[in-house]
Amino acid sequence: MAYGSFKSLEEVLIKFDMESKSQEFIEETDYFIDKVLFQMLERNLRNRRNYVSENSICEALIFPILNIIAEKHDLPIWSHVRFDISEEEGLTGIPDFIIAPISKTGVSFTNPIVCIAEVKKENFEEGWTQVLCEMVAAQKFNNDPRKIIYGIATGGSLWQFGKLVDKKLVIDSRIYSATVNLQQVVNVLNWFFIEAKKSL
Repeated sequence: MAYGSFKSLEEVLIKFDMESKSQEFIEETDYFIDKVLFQMLERNLRNRRNYVSENSICEALIFPILNIIAEKHDLPIWSHVRFDISEEEGLTGIPDFIIAPISKTGVSFTNPIVCIAEVKKENFEEGWTQVLCEMVAAQKFNNDPRKIIYGIATGGSLWQFGKLVDKKLVIDSRIYSATVNLQQVVNVLNWFFIEAKKSL
């Protein structure tokens, strides 16, 4: 099995003896990016061509938004890099994005702190199934369940945030729209990455 092989969030929770709850925990910290970059992101979000495939959603919508905020916090984004932890447990595959420091070799990462999965057809249940698998893998990789692993499920336009605290998945019930209020999504990501860096 691979990250995308699990059929439901419940299946993952049962397999790894975890619980989940919905709780509003996300906050906002203002961050005003360059006007030209902001307008470029808005154009990308309005362009219907950017929604025609999974690749275009990742490359034209999700990555540019993530990258602007991640660079501010000096957090490298790893795009579609193989992340195999346990074939027996189904924790293998290629996550859409992982945020993690660069290792000493310069060609791999260490201590993953944020896992991001593209949501297909706005199916957030399916999106969180994949995100949780990757968060569990990150937790095992770090070998420290006390460190919080953060997760994002997004289709580029809509964004939802969560965190894995030991064996408890907490998903914020609110879904944020970048097409309606891009500045709010930027502010949330800014706060989110500030919190995530505390796990390093």
